[in-house]
Amino acid sequence: MKKLFLVLVLSLLVVFSFGKTKITFWGFMLDDESSAKILGQFMKENPDIEVEYVQLSWSNGFDKIVTAIAANNAPDVVELGNTWVANFASQKTIMNMDDYAAKEKDHYFGWTSVEYDGHYWAMPWLLGTRALFFNLDLFERAGLDPNNPPETWEELYVAAQKIDALGDDIYGFGMPAGENFSPWQQWFLPAVWGNEASILSKDMKKSLLYSTKVIETAKFYKALSKYSLKTKQADLAKAFGEGKLGMYVSGAWDISGIENNYPNILFDVTLIPKPNKWSGYHASFAGAEVLAITEQSKHKEAAMKLVKYLLKSDVAMQITKLVPSVFPSVVGADKDPWFEDHPMHQVFYEQNKYARPAPSHPQWFKIQQYLTEAIEKMILEDQDVESTLRYYNLKIQQVLNH
Repeated sequence: MKKLFLVLVLSLLVVFSFGKTKITFWGFMLDDESSAKILGQFMKENPDIEVEYVQLSWSNGFDKIVTAIAANNAPDVVELGNTWVANFASQKTIMNMDDYAAKEKDHYFGWTSVEYDGHYWAMPWLLGTRALFFNLDLFERAGLDPNNPPETWEELYVAAQKIDALGDDIYGFGMPAGENFSPWQQWFLPAVWGNEASILSKDMKKSLLYSTKVIETAKFYKALSKYSLKTKQADLAKAFGEGKLGMYVSGAWDISGIENNYPNILFDVTLIPKPNKWSGYHASFAGAEVLAITEQSKHKEAAMKLVKYLLKSDVAMQITKLVPSVFPSVVGADKDPWFEDHPMHQVFYEQNKYARPAPSHPQWFKIQQYLTEAIEKMILEDQDVESTLRYYNLKIQQVLNH
């Protein structure tokens, strides 16, 4: 009898062990410690699922994912940067999530980060964006009210002009230049969006760089450049920390950077200004970590359980507290008590509501190179706005035609 009982127990243990669904999750944001804690809790709540986590690096993670898919050895769940979604969605290597998005759309921000060709291909998870940093002392010295930072383009222009007049080594605004991405990411393209325009048509077939509202935006941007320090983004942060720059646009990572490296500087952050009080919006660039399920996954149900778990506000907030430059996509996550002690970070959470990603075109990398060139021709070489935009509009159209 005892022998029979032992056999039954062993049989049940074998069945339980082999009955577990094993899934793989490849990601970037979780390290060994946080993955053990967060995924350990998931497996505790879902004892029938075992998760193997593989941490990727930003230097070669994209290539590893592509290679794994090509070798028919893709992970079940994969974290993607939102600029990668179009690449994988266009190849149909990640799962269409339209059904889930239809049910959950009102509960999350960041859906434009996972959209391609009119469909949703992942879930927005951790959102990062940019906001306007401003120096309180320089505002006071320039006769500006630091409690009322600029809300519109005109107010920003006037503030930049007044701060720039304080001295030869002081600049009103900071414009990134001399780099691949920041010239259009930090504010030029978001300013176009905020002006209720775009540089590509909705069907991604027509370049709109030479259109009325884009021209209007570029003329404002070029006028603002007269009172701006134009250099690399890291140098703008340094100038701001040294008290030589009144305002610039950057991500939440600069909050701790400035506080740690320049403890005497008094600064705050606010939403990016919109064109005017009666139209447009506080647009900003959306960076996002999104969660996709690969088409090769044989355990999509278990994979979706993991995705839903990682999206939960309390789970995502654990990552925000470790990396306070990304924030949960969950509506209402800012009710977490952490934000009471981090009011500047709450501005970024609010700014995420107005953030948009780069257009999800498979050739965006080439398009953005032309966009960067156009911006720098206008603000660094003082070239005419309309002729510059007309020239690069044709260059972008050639990319779209192929």
